[in-house]
Amino acid sequence: MGEVLESKTVAANHRERRVLLIEPQARDRDAMAGAILSQSPLYDVDQVESLQQAMTMLDSRSFDVIVVDNELPDAQGETLVRSLVKKAPYSPIIVVTANDSPELALLLLASGASDFLPKFGEYQKFLPRMLTTNLQRAIIIENLKEMYDRVEQASRDEALLNRFVVNIHGSLDLADILEKATQSLLSEFRASRAILCLVGDPDGDMRIARQMTQDNVHPVSDKSTIFTKYHDLLLDVGERRPLVVMQDDTFAFAKDVQAELKTHHILAMVMVPMVYRGRLMGLLHLDESRSDRLWTARDINLLSRIANQLAIALSQAKLYQLVETQSTSISKLTDLCSQLTQVVSSTKEFTERTESREKVRIKLSAREMEVLAKVAQGLSNKEIAEELHITEGTTEVHVSRLRKKLNLSTRAALVRYAYENHLS
Repeated sequence: MGEVLESKTVAANHRERRVLLIEPQARDRDAMAGAILSQSPLYDVDQVESLQQAMTMLDSRSFDVIVVDNELPDAQGETLVRSLVKKAPYSPIIVVTANDSPELALLLLASGASDFLPKFGEYQKFLPRMLTTNLQRAIIIENLKEMYDRVEQASRDEALLNRFVVNIHGSLDLADILEKATQSLLSEFRASRAILCLVGDPDGDMRIARQMTQDNVHPVSDKSTIFTKYHDLLLDVGERRPLVVMQDDTFAFAKDVQAELKTHHILAMVMVPMVYRGRLMGLLHLDESRSDRLWTARDINLLSRIANQLAIALSQAKLYQLVETQSTSISKLTDLCSQLTQVVSSTKEFTERTESREKVRIKLSAREMEVLAKVAQGLSNKEIAEELHITEGTTEVHVSRLRKKLNLSTRAALVRYAYENHLS
């Protein structure tokens, strides 16, 4: 049969899942399809005879589960399974075979198959349950992957924020803070431009304080009204919210600045207010001139946290400058200057601790960090296992991995490493 066989459907309107059945023998094909359709009201079955027909079918639609015979006319064994995995990486693959060999089963599973069913007796009766089990397993794995991706993204965001904090809180020089902050924003978010604006004293106007651009991107003019109009908008609505604008947006503010966006080739931009103790200090601006970049909720949340940290750093720098100016004539301000110096020292210590922890965090998983902290407290593997609610064997594995990752040969060396990196 050279054509894809017609699908057998029962109550198709109520069937939510589709199975691709690849079987060259009509008798086996009918037996398996019949068992699936009669016992599983959730599944519908599409049937083909060869890998080539299956590939054609997979080009036009996706399947929840694939059931395939290990001996097809045009492919067998590892090659068959790997071809299907490459074509449908998110579909569980159940291999049925007349060869009940543990070695073959391991080989097929290692190639990417999800399950293995020998063709003995009324083997087809086991298929419906296997379909459900493998589909549930695939859904769980996908959910875990999504959760892991979210945790990884949150970890990357925290690392980015830590790098930014370390970068700007190590100085009380206003110009230095603006320089480092703008450079970090440009590189971390890979924008075309990064601009920091400050509210001037005593007139209260919004002006560009620092601007950086990627190569071949022209800076925004100091006379641009984008920032003053956003400043006016913040004052009018009384809310300090971030604002995202695309060049083709049609709401009032976007129309007001549309000419400016075109002049400076801005396809998409985001502006976030910097507020300290209820006072508007300025704004940070990122834009894209190479594509219609969609600034996500994650970007805006992260930029808002960065804006808060930057507002604190700038406030400290301005206060420090004021103290420096008046310290020669006012003794009380001299004491305050001393306190600020202590703040700088403690901030640098915090910076060093943060950098040290960040380096370790990059190397180690969250669980390994917990185990290392317990080792530093002098706990035995058994005590660590009890505190972390894991087995002693798992604890030993973690301790062994810590020695390997950190290139340390003894438990005492692990303790010393934890103390040196402020993890105890």
